[in-house]
Amino acid sequence: MGLKASMIIIKQPSAVHSDEELLTKIGFTNIRISGNTTLDQCIYPKDRSINIGRYNDCIIITDDYQLTDSLERSSEPHLLSNYEKTLAELYPGSEILTVACHSVVNYHLYSLILNDQKLRFKKVTAENPTLEYGNRLEEEETIYAHSQVIDGQRMFKGIDENSYEYSEDQMLEDFVCGIAQRHLGVMILTEEDEELMFETPFKKYFANRLKKKASESSQKTMFSWLSKLFKNS
Repeated sequence: MGLKASMIIIKQPSAVHSDEELLTKIGFTNIRISGNTTLDQCIYPKDRSINIGRYNDCIIITDDYQLTDSLERSSEPHLLSNYEKTLAELYPGSEILTVACHSVVNYHLYSLILNDQKLRFKKVTAENPTLEYGNRLEEEETIYAHSQVIDGQRMFKGIDENSYEYSEDQMLEDFVCGIAQRHLGVMILTEEDEELMFETPFKKYFANRLKKKASESSQKTMFSWLSKLFKNS
């Protein structure tokens, strides 16, 4: 099953902010509420909306790649993006996890921060070397335990337990869903996720993005190939 997602999860938020205040702080203006939705419908909305829900003592923001593309474009994985810095200030002491993926291009990314520190970052695509920072998370180690480096490339077990058929970019769902489970408490795309995906209410918002700050916009003057694909897919 394919997966497209762009999601920011704030675990055990240490402060209370309204959705409108939160969106304003992370760079949105002219905020307009559109109605209610579910994560099944807004995990990849394709309408430039921002959707906010709450589950398992987490705030969940799905942003349609409007925020998370800054991580995809960054070549300095140890640095916090502008939105990560802002969220760290709004929710001190809370782990903040970003996960994003696009199965069409075998792309997945995750970034975990606590306060002003990047704990872990990893970006995998089919066409480029893996970019990562920080120590592996416990959730990752469980997945890596079923892999071997063969002829210089890390390969993962396939359906046949005795063979290693999949490269790391092909393990998108295992990594993204496994890392998100760290905060959500359930594994997306399994029978565990029904309450989260179909029953938990999310509010849909439309808003304008402020211009990127100089430190972020200077990373690249043009959208990456992946950002273009997101817009056109």
